[in-house]
Order: sequence, then C-alpha cells, then structure tokens
Amino acid sequence: MSFSKIYDYKLRAYFNERISDLDHEYLFYSYPDQEQNLRILTLNINEQSHISLVRWHDLFDRSLFTKMDHVILSVADAERLIRLLSLMFNVFDIHKDIAYSRKNLCCFYYQYQVSHLAERGNEFSIAQDRLFFLHHLLFELGLGDDIYNRLTIENNRIMYRMEDAQHYDLHILIDMLHEHINKNKMDMDVRAALGKIKILQGELISFILGSHDVYDFPYDDFNKPFAEATMFMRAYNSNKNRVLKVLIDCINEHQSPTEQLISHLILMNYSYFVLKRDPSEITYLKCFCKKKPGVFMKVLTALLEIRFFVDKASFTNADINYYLSRIKGV
Repeated sequence: MSFSKIYDYKLRAYFNERISDLDHEYLFYSYPDQEQNLRILTLNINEQSHISLVRWHDLFDRSLFTKMDHVILSVADAERLIRLLSLMFNVFDIHKDIAYSRKNLCCFYYQYQVSHLAERGNEFSIAQDRLFFLHHLLFELGLGDDIYNRLTIENNRIMYRMEDAQHYDLHILIDMLHEHINKNKMDMDVRAALGKIKILQGELISFILGSHDVYDFPYDDFNKPFAEATMFMRAYNSNKNRVLKVLIDCINEHQSPTEQLISHLILMNYSYFVLKRDPSEITYLKCFCKKKPGVFMKVLTALLEIRFFVDKASFTNADINYYLSRIKGV
C-alpha cells in the first residue's frame, strides 16, 4: 500500500467517525494513552509488540551515536536526522480535536503544494515558495528551525546540510544512519522492523515531494483544480474574474465538508499568492462583488478567519477600513 492510500485513509477518517481499520500488512493506527481524538501510524513488530513510527528510535540504544566515529555523520547530525525521520510521520496523524483544525488545514495545504508543484511544474511559483511550504509543513509537524533550515530541494530531492556544510540527499543519509544502527546487536524481530522502517522513511520522502507517489483529493468538486497553486495562478493571471467567481463559490453555506476543505485551500492560495504579495488586490474583489450585497464581507471574513499570511493589518492601505471595522473576533 502506497503512502498516498494511507493519506487517503487519513482524510476519510478525518471526515468520518465510523471508518473501518486501515487495511495494511503491518501498519495500523493506534491511540496514544488518554488521546481518544488522536490516532497515529504504528508498525507491528510481532504478535506481542508494536512501535509508532514517530517513536521508531526507541528500537535501539541512542547512546550508540555518542561513541560514533563516522567519516560523514557527526553525533549532532545523527541526532537531528533521527528527530527529522521521526516527526515527519506526524503527517499521517488523525487529530480530530477542534483545537487542531487550523493545524490540520495548514498541513493539508503545505503537503499538497509541495507535492503538486513538483508534479505539475514551477511555472508561477519560484523554487523558494516550494521550499518555504516544506519548512512550514515540518514546523507544523513539530520540527524546529535548527533542523528544517538545513533542508533544501534540489532536482526534486530533499538535501540536508551537514555539520561540515556539505549537502547530502536525504535518501543517502537514511542509508548511512541505518547502516550504523545495524552494526549493533539486536533481536531479529527488531532488526526486521528497522528494515521496514528504513524503506518507509525513503518512501515518505518521495510522498512528501510527490516524486513517485502523488496524492490528489478524490472529490467530485469542479473547483478542485484551483486548489493547486500553479493552476490557480495561471487562471488568475489570464482571467481574474473567473477566479473571483470561484472565491465566491468558496463561501457557499451549503457546501459539504470535503467541498469546504477544497474551498479553504483555494482561499489560502488567494491569500498567499495574491494578497500576501499585493494586499491592494482585495479592492478588485470588492469591485467585483459590488452588485452582490454582503458577498465581499463574507469572503473577506473567511480569509481573515483562516489567518493564512494575511490579517487586518495587511489591508491598512487598501481602502477597506469600513469592512474591516465590521468584522469582529479576527
């Protein structure tokens, strides 16, 4: 089973309470203690034991790295890589607590754009945008800038900057890390589990980049193409009114939950690629909505409630202070 299918299961579980168990040979979702609103991806070691992929490093003694004398890996590099290869699996968490709804939305957005900008080209989004989204995704997954600032994307590969300032493909570093771990004595089941985890870590990199395993939302929503950044900007630059009609669709009160997710992603594209760069573009939307009383206010409110790189202060000089003054609580 590919990670795109596991991610699809996550989305289905996010929208459905009574979903069947994940159908996988050795992966399943478990509930951490006292966290009934959280499910995490877990690997079966044998009939008696299992390990969550986020805690994969519990399978070996971390002290083995303090005695390491490796020609490339330093102790600091090894520790950072272990943390990176742990917390990246949080991308599959199913967290249904309402307090995590915005974090979930941001993760959906960042993962989608990082993977789809690779698949469909970089026509309107420069490489820095894709890397920016990757860094923000990793931040949402629990990593600090001491790790994600070491990462770059080159030729659709994630590169890690080592202590010696050299850059290495993350796939190569996974091999190095596991080669060192495997030099130590361990139970056969644990060794087999680590072998599976090594493969999963490599596949996870490919999934996040969209290099071999690209997830797309399987929803029958004719606005879905506008959720992808390149398509959105191509349409906005060629026919702005067409995109503004889509933005108005995004505030339809009768949307299904999946349609609302797509709408949020489209609004986030508008916030990041249009308003963040030129807040005065909001006045074009205001003019477009002038024959539809209340519509501009609803779209503006939705944008401010999502809080994606724009807030009230962003529009200080956009001549919409009257509308901003009527929106409370954001």
